[in-house]
Amino acid sequence: KAIGYKEFAGYFSGDMTLEQTKELIKRNTRRYAKRQLTWFRRERDVIWVEKPEFDSEEDILLFMLEKCREKQMPLKI
Repeated sequence: KAIGYKEFAGYFSGDMTLEQTKELIKRNTRRYAKRQLTWFRRERDVIWVEKPEFDSEEDILLFMLEKCREKQMPLKI
């Protein structure tokens, strides 16, 4: 069910060009990403982490650990 496999069926059968196949994969990837975002936005407990707002990956980890502590989530490190 992965994006990219079924799209190539038309190319291999000669029904589509390679360029058409690439565009189909891009379109289906965008649609899948949109569905994922829609699903995540409905989840009330999701905490969005905007990577550009942090100086390092360590800062992101510290932020995430703090959020887990605030929600009293058990941590196994």
